[in-house]
Order: sequence, then C-alpha cells, then structure tokens
Amino acid sequence: MRALTSIPAAALSAAALAAPAAAEVTAEQVWDDMRGYLSSFGYTVEATETRAGDTLTVQDVTARVTLPEDGGTLTVEMPQLAFAERGDGTVAVIYPDAAEIRMSARPEGEEAVDATVQVAQSGMDVTVSGDDTQMTYDYAADRLGLTLSDLVVDGTPVASENLSGTFVMRGMSGQSVVTPGDLRGLDQTVTADQVSYDFSVVPPEEDGRADISGSMEGLAFTGTARIPADLNMEDLAATLEAGYAFDGRFGYTDGRTEFLVEENGETMRGTTRSDRTEFNAAMDAERLAYGISGAGTEIALQSPEIPFPVEAAMGSSGVSIAMPVGQTDDPQPFAFEVSLRDFTMGEEIWAMVDPTGMLPREPADLVLDLSGEARILGALFDPEAMQGMAMSGERPAELHALDLAQLLVSAAGARLTGEGSFTFDNTDLETFPGMPRPEGSASFRLEGANALLDTLIEMGVLPQEQAMSARMMMGMFAVPAGDDAMESTLEVTGEGRVLANGQRIR
Repeated sequence: MRALTSIPAAALSAAALAAPAAAEVTAEQVWDDMRGYLSSFGYTVEATETRAGDTLTVQDVTARVTLPEDGGTLTVEMPQLAFAERGDGTVAVIYPDAAEIRMSARPEGEEAVDATVQVAQSGMDVTVSGDDTQMTYDYAADRLGLTLSDLVVDGTPVASENLSGTFVMRGMSGQSVVTPGDLRGLDQTVTADQVSYDFSVVPPEEDGRADISGSMEGLAFTGTARIPADLNMEDLAATLEAGYAFDGRFGYTDGRTEFLVEENGETMRGTTRSDRTEFNAAMDAERLAYGISGAGTEIALQSPEIPFPVEAAMGSSGVSIAMPVGQTDDPQPFAFEVSLRDFTMGEEIWAMVDPTGMLPREPADLVLDLSGEARILGALFDPEAMQGMAMSGERPAELHALDLAQLLVSAAGARLTGEGSFTFDNTDLETFPGMPRPEGSASFRLEGANALLDTLIEMGVLPQEQAMSARMMMGMFAVPAGDDAMESTLEVTGEGRVLANGQRIR
C-alpha cells in the first residue's frame, strides 16, 4: 500500500503549521505567512478567522494537498490556532493540545486507504520576534506525540490490535530564523532530549506479526534551506534552477532498536545499539553531498534459519559522498569515502568457519578514501536530458583526476594499504579503448598474506594449487619488503605504458 508511506509525510505536514515562516509583528501577518509557507508546498489552506482584542483566533484549520504520482490527497486538520500580540513586539502562537491528521489516498489500480493520526502536545511555547525583513521563531515543548488512531483499507476498518503506531518526542526546543522573499531563507537549530517509537503490524488473515520499537537520546539538528515560492519537487531540475537548496546535520546518542518478525510459526528477533549516529545532507543546483556515520554500534540477531545467535560490533563506520551535479565548463571536485573500523564478530560466527581458532580474532578494518575532479556534461536531474544522452551514446560526465588518499584492508592477520594519484586525458579514448587515458601511479603494501595462505591451507579451506597461483600472482606485481611483506608500485605513463615496480607489463 504505497499510500501508507505518506503517513510520516502527513505528520510532518501538521508540524509545518508550526514551522517557521516570514512574519512581521502582527497576528494577522504571522498567520498569513504560515499560510504562504504551506502554499509554497502546494497546500490549499482554509480556516475561519476571528479577532478579539490583541488575539487572532483561527478555527477549523484545514490544509489539503494532492500527493504526487496519483497518491491521492492529504488533509491536515486543527480545531484552533491562536495568535496573541504581547505588546512588546512579539507574537505568541498558541496551539491546541490535540490535532488530527487525515489522509485519503486513491491511487489508480491500488487499494484505497484512509488514515487518521492524532497529534498531541504539552507545554508547547512558540514566540515570534523580529521585523518584516527577518523573523525569529523560538519554540519549545515538553512532549509532542503522534498516534495512528484509525486506518481503513478499501472500506474495511483495520482494528487497533492489527495495526498500531506511536512516535513521541520529549524535551524539544529550537530556533528558526526566517528571511522572507521570493527565495525564502530558513536557518534552524532543534534539540530534543529523547525520541521513542513503537509500531506493530498483525495481519488479520495471516499467521504472523511484525513489531519494531526504539529510542534515541540527545537529538540535535542544524540546517539551512532556501525555498522558492512555488516549490515543485516532482520537477527537481526546475526546482534547483529556481534556487532551492538545503544543508543540514542531524545526530543523536544512545540509539536503540528492537524488532520481531513472526511468520508460519517461526520467529526472528534482533536488537541494535549505537553510542552515536550522525547524518548530513546538502544539495543545490551545483553540488550534492550526503554522509552517515556511527560509533559504538552493536547488532544481535536470532533467526530459525541460523542455529545460533549472530552478534557483531563496529567501533566506527561511515559512508560519505560529495559530487557536482550542475553542468559546468571546468572540472569540479568530488569525494567518496567508506570506512569500517574495529569490526568484530561473535565467537559463534567464527566457529562456523574456524572451529579450532586458527585464524586471528583481531578486529577488522576497511577504509577507502577517494577524491578527484569531474566535469558534468548534462543536467543530471533532468530525466529527458539524461535519456537523450543515453540514446545518443554521450557520456554524462568526464573524469579528470582521481586521488586515492587511503586504502586499508585489515583482517585475519593480513593487512593491505595503498595510496596514489592519477589524471585523465579525455581527448584520448583510444589508448585505453572506451576510457580516458590515465597517467599517474599508486603504491601498495601487503603484510601477512603468506601466513594467511598457510593457515587457510592447514584449515583445508584453500587447496595448495590455488595458494600457489596466488603467490605467483603476488610475485609478478610485488617485490619483497621485509618479513612476510610485499610492496608494489603501479605506474601509467603519458605514452600509455603500464609499469609494475619499473617493469613494463603493457
């Protein structure tokens, strides 16, 4: 049911009524700007307004939007909002203790879905200050909770014992600074003491269930955004061209998750835990960046298909990428990094492959750190342009430089390291057919490989013949560099020659 995936978006839409938007110091201007903020995302907002003294009361608030890809409609309802002018140049925004989100999805050829999510808050305080050129929203709440209260699929209500879901944020505070205009500026910081969630699905006509619950502590978000007046995320290329941009970082500590899946009388359950997790993302018309990292991660899994508990841990891990996305005349920098440090497995897993304990149990490491320069030749977020280039055989990008800052693979007593740098001539696609001609060198060092091969032979995992082939291959491309250590330098010359330790191999 694709429409179900829109429920989280519905919850965020309710929060959008609390989201910062450009405002002056009158109640009407604050409310008008909130409506304008929602309108920029395609919402139609209806409400009844009443003014009494210094307070503007807005009742029967309804915000409705059509979901993309024939997803139906999304409706956000609040019984009442109040905007109180405090007399000191600030406006207090007063929210009801409870609000309701209704979603109605009618995707073509799929099940019709109607869902209701209850939003409840306590201790919420929102104050707007500033002037018509820049507004500051300061907000805090003791508790903000979302609960799935009703779900109807093809006209049939789903009982609460078959589907339930809650999301609760505690100790939330933040500040948003808004700069109005055709390109709305938004700078935010948000913190929360804790977030918890609990979801359960029990299919009414099937033998099974799925549960997931978890919590996070010390949440923190900082970010900036630039939002065009008419935002259209279905046409990302046009949206970026209009100036849309964002740059944000989100992190938390002590993350914990538990899950359980029952099917056909069998149960799989597991837990995850992390000391720290961080996300970052940024995007504009020229560049895209994304990253996720974690520290102190532990995973445990029990499944009927595996006769023992599976446990693993990582000291740290991460993936990050930064790349140009806009068409340019000159090469632009890019970077990619993946890392996995201090990876360990439970003894039960080791016992499957090495029951006698012959292999070293030391933590494993994997690091690949690349950077370079590339030139984008087409509009990457324009599907028609990309399809045209693909049909004509044109390349969407040119690689001009590639630097290997670090290669590290360490496991089972062996260790491989490397670094190098290459440039690429995109006018020469003949020397190395189909690719630009590289020029540069890379150096590598391998330690403990022979000892590992000997151990694998003794374990009966690796036949002597295959081990001999591996040693011969290493001898062709590497030279001895100490006790069970080998080094190799691979070089590509400007004439297209490939050298290994000074010896030509191409």
